Amino acid sequence: MTEQVDEYLSFSDKINDYISALMVANNIGYENYDCSYLWDFVKSKGVSMRSFPFDGVARDRISGMIVKDSLETTIGYNQNMSEKRKNFTISHEITHYLFHMTESDTIFTDTDRSLQYSYNEVLHEFQANIGASAILVPDVVFFRFLKEGWNLSQLSNQFGISESALYVRLIHTMQANFGVSYIAAKTNADAIRYKFGGKGQQAAIELGTNLEARLFRTNRFIEAL
Repeated sequence: MTEQVDEYLSFSDKINDYISALMVANNIGYENYDCSYLWDFVKSKGVSMRSFPFDGVARDRISGMIVKDSLETTIGYNQNMSEKRKNFTISHEITHYLFHMTESDTIFTDTDRSLQYSYNEVLHEFQANIGASAILVPDVVFFRFLKEGWNLSQLSNQFGISESALYVRLIHTMQANFGVSYIAAKTNADAIRYKFGGKGQQAAIELGTNLEARLFRTNRFIEAL
């Protein structure tokens, strides 16, 4: 595997273990998961979440930010974005809060570009994008619903995440977990996204089944979920 795929798998496992532990502690099953559980947990730690108009140039350039000062930690997000974009941005900032903020790193500002960063550009932004997707729909939930034959549109509407983000997640997940090439992963993801009425649904069911089987080997919380 490439270094980028290795990093994807490593951080994905880390954030999904974190979420799974929270689900077990609060008796949350895959069938009733909602990102608000983790958002509320973060709020209980003293993090405020506020929308801002971001007028002028900032309106189109800034998606969100997280700032920690002596009084509080605040997540601000652009109120002009779509709901699914807001969800992803807030979850992106939460990942910064959980894994990247230190005494010296107290501000993260994110644009449309940083919400699409690859490993080769900025590592913590790459990780925050992995975390945002996982917070909105954790692996244990994502894989189970794929196994049950859900399409990306259903998953998008159920969990408030864009189909594009789920499509990218499929490709990365197949590369990381099965060591397949980008072309092979994209071909399978294309079938699931664009040919669901044909072979795509069976591809989703088989993929979800195989990925869930992997979780039983790697996620120590899954049997409790």
